Amino acid sequence: MSTGIPEDEAILETARTDPEAVDLETIVALFDAEQGQVRNVALRCVRFVAIDDPGRVAAISEHVVERLDDEFAVAGSTAAAVLARIAPEHPDAVRPAVPALVGKLDEHPPQTGYRAARALTPLLEDDPAEFVSEADVLFDVLVDPPEVWAPESEELQDLPRKKRESITNLLASRRDEIATDEARARVIREFAAHALVEVTALDPDAIADRLEELPPALAREPPLARAATIDVVANVAREESAAAAPVIEALIDRLEDDADVVRIHAVRALGFAEATDAVEPLRAVAEDADGELGELAADTADWLAEAS
Repeated sequence: MSTGIPEDEAILETARTDPEAVDLETIVALFDAEQGQVRNVALRCVRFVAIDDPGRVAAISEHVVERLDDEFAVAGSTAAAVLARIAPEHPDAVRPAVPALVGKLDEHPPQTGYRAARALTPLLEDDPAEFVSEADVLFDVLVDPPEVWAPESEELQDLPRKKRESITNLLASRRDEIATDEARARVIREFAAHALVEVTALDPDAIADRLEELPPALAREPPLARAATIDVVANVAREESAAAAPVIEALIDRLEDDADVVRIHAVRALGFAEATDAVEPLRAVAEDADGELGELAADTADWLAEAS
């Protein structure tokens, strides 16, 4: 392989079809190329190598980590994708990138944040303590996550006809892309919520003074993100019940959630929060619900009534 700048298609085809033939030393040298597109092509090559043999790329991971902050945003996104490939088998190689990857969770488009979340997930499972220092950034992502632009039909009706038709045609042409981005955004929200569950289990005070910002996140899709967000409140309330006061009303609202898993988590959180205002809503749940949800709601209501 030449030490000069190879043709994009040729170098990518080699990496795609014969990754073992890729000279990583030569490719890494291209990470310092002046053109952002060349740096991105080099990172795409490394990604193909990582798919074939994560260990080879783990050995040069520090160079990939440096490219997360590439001024060419696409290259930074590709670097996150490379790290997502090696993190499951080589978490130690990706560990130095935790702050930079967390910082990418709310980047637009959501593809970058999705790649960052995939790279971070094995690290969270391996050692959640590393994420305590990132609590505020994770919280920011949870309360103000990346959104996918897709106006509702009611909004379009208020626009002039030509603009409405233009936007409608654009949305139609991007239908699959929008659906993919929405799925990626849901993954990002789930990751941020689950990361904060782990963080607050270790350090409940990490975001205790920010719970008043949480209510919108308690109602946001997907259900697993709502349930995890409720668990963040529960972890804080377990340590200091009064800290959950700003979100009691929002937790009571979740007793009527469409997903039973969310309702169960809400019942538990209200118990940890010693939310006596929830006694009657909990009794209503106990009367209407079966199984674990009904039993838990009844027991929690009785306990709160006795404690009041």
